[in-house]
Amino acid sequence: MFEVVCISFAFFFGLAVRQVGLPPLVGFLAAGFAINLLGPSLGMPSKSGDILNHVAHLGVLILLFTVGLKLKLRQIAQPQVLGGALLHFSISVAVFTPGLHLLLETDWQTSLLLGIALSFSSTVLAAKLLESRRELAVFHGRTAIGILIVQDIIALVVLAVFSGQSPNIWALGIFLLPFVRPLLYWLLDFAGHDELLVLMGMLLALVIGGMGFTAMGLSSEIGALVMGVLLSNHRRSQELAESLWGLREVFLVGFFLQIGMSGLPDADALLFALGVGLMLPLKGLLVVV
Repeated sequence: MFEVVCISFAFFFGLAVRQVGLPPLVGFLAAGFAINLLGPSLGMPSKSGDILNHVAHLGVLILLFTVGLKLKLRQIAQPQVLGGALLHFSISVAVFTPGLHLLLETDWQTSLLLGIALSFSSTVLAAKLLESRRELAVFHGRTAIGILIVQDIIALVVLAVFSGQSPNIWALGIFLLPFVRPLLYWLLDFAGHDELLVLMGMLLALVIGGMGFTAMGLSSEIGALVMGVLLSNHRRSQELAESLWGLREVFLVGFFLQIGMSGLPDADALLFALGVGLMLPLKGLLVVV
């Protein structure tokens, strides 16, 4: 019953928003809210379950892996990427932190954490929208993804500092990854063009990148992205990305459903979302400047 309702709601809501020129992911989010609202009367759980959460996480990892396949490492080190990301982060935190402290009357540490969170953007949403518009490979698409990757690295450091957790000794293994690249190239050539190619992509994204980096105390999302970047210069990287396309899209539906099913917004949440939404043009202007 759970699968029937999720797939049906996702399809019809995605189809509906597409008719008014919006991307289907907006419909998937709306489907999640609808399931949250109507689910109990249909015998559905009011919250997303462990299975949907797991599917959503797999979709994110595969998406970031395929984004990495289209990204060159030198693009992240460019001035407009590093400078844009670091300046945007610094100015945003400097503006948001005291503003939240005054408006919400929170303590300084909470205000700082909220300010840091509001300085970030969603890598998944941005990558999905850029790819749907075929803009990942153009200059502004590459720059945007590069900035998002730098933000993810900053977020990883912030989480390590404030949570008290830090990478373990095995994290030093990431310095050996460049030496593993020739083996990965050989495996990609040896895998052929059929289902083994898909399985290799899943192995790199989910097992080595996802589970491997988690075992080292690092972010699984960063791991999947790094594994994609390692193969980005291979002549078959585009073929590998295309082979994972359908699988990734199905899993990502679970990601957007999960967000909608996480709970219906109350009046305070709607007001906060409205305030943050009004600040989005200012954030965009700051990046451009």
